[in-house]
Order: sequence, then structure tokens, then C-alpha cells
Amino acid sequence: MNQESRKAEIEGMLEGIEDEKVKAQVTKALNYIGDPSRRLIVTYGSARSRESGYKELALKLAQFAYEQNPEDPYFLLELCNCLGQPQEVVNEIEQYSQRVDLNSLPGDQRAKVIVTLADGYKGAGKISESIQTLEESKTELARGIELLAELYYQTGQPQKAIDLLYERLKWMGKLSQDMAFWMAKSFDTLGDYSQALEKLEKFKDDASIKPIYNEARRKLGLPVESEGIPQSGGSSSC
Repeated sequence: MNQESRKAEIEGMLEGIEDEKVKAQVTKALNYIGDPSRRLIVTYGSARSRESGYKELALKLAQFAYEQNPEDPYFLLELCNCLGQPQEVVNEIEQYSQRVDLNSLPGDQRAKVIVTLADGYKGAGKISESIQTLEESKTELARGIELLAELYYQTGQPQKAIDLLYERLKWMGKLSQDMAFWMAKSFDTLGDYSQALEKLEKFKDDASIKPIYNEARRKLGLPVESEGIPQSGGSSSC
């Protein structure tokens, strides 16, 4: 299907959409398809459609944008966000990496592509590939750290999860909610609460660490404040 046919197909899909804001954003995106300097407008059109529940429209727009700029990681990532199956994400990124050296990408985009690939591997059940991808990348992206800590824990390597998250804690001074969750689970699995007190003493007043520190004290029979254990599913802002 050529460019004009692609555009006409998407415009036809807009006729059945009642959300005027989505229609306006997609129409604007279509006007800038093929212009890399307006990539954020184009990807926002797809993202807005996807988040508003118009998944087929979002996928069509993301595919169209990516076809016009097949070496641009922004369009690759938005396409991956629209794909329905983890293996599809893996396939797209593996094909992309055959054309584009990932090391040539801007640092933040390279990190996002690699973490998206690792997440795809995990979703497809390829756990060893996911771990290897993250370990080799040495990513500092919050989602990458969260994912690797989770994989370490789920593959019976809680000490590796603790060590990974402790390095993050020393660097940032705090953890995201998901990171704190996997640290708490890992300490609980090992039962090494003395290690927890030793590592976390310096950070015990931080909101992400205090519940873990207090739980370790409780397990050791020491007086603690009454606080719960961190729950998974929080923000990845750290």
C-alpha cells in the first residue's frame, strides 16, 4: 500500500470516531508524516489514540509513521507500544537492530529500545534472553532496573536483586515503589535481616526504604514503627 492509500485508510477510520480531540490530533499527525522534525506530534497522535481506546487506529498510524522513517527509534518505540503480542515487539526490534546499530542511537533512546526488547523477551517467556539483554546493556533506566530485579527474584537469585537495587539506592538515595517491592521480597526470601539493617541504615528515613528497614527490625525482634511492606505497581520515577 502506497503512502496516499495509507493516509486515506486512516482518514477513513477517523470518520467513525466521535472523540474530536483524537480526530484533531491524528489529522495533525497525518500532516506531518515523513517529517522527522515533527516526530513528537506524530507519535503523540498515535499515543493519544491508543490511550483513548482506539487501538486499531493507533496501530495503523504508528505503522505508517514507522514505514516512512524506518530508522527513527521514536517511531519504533511507539509502534512497539501499539503491538498486541510480546513476540511481535521482539521481532520488530530485532529486525530494526539488523538495520541500525543500537549503539549509534542517542543514549536515552538506546536505553528505551533495549528495555522494551527485554520486556518483550519476558512477555514471550524468554527469561534468560531478557536477563542477558539487561545485564549487557548496564541500563540505568528505572524500568530496566525494576525489570531486572524482578527477573532475578523470580529466577531464584534474590541476592542479585538486592545487590542491584542497593547500587541504585546508593546512587539515587531512594527507590521507586516497584524497586522497593522487589528489595523487600528479596530480603524476606533470604531471611538475612541483619544484612538489610546494615545496607539500609543510611537510608532508613526515606519513604521507599523505611518500611523495609522497619520490617527487618521487626523480624529481628527490635522495636519498630508500624508500617506496611511496599506494594508493587508504583511509579518508575527513580
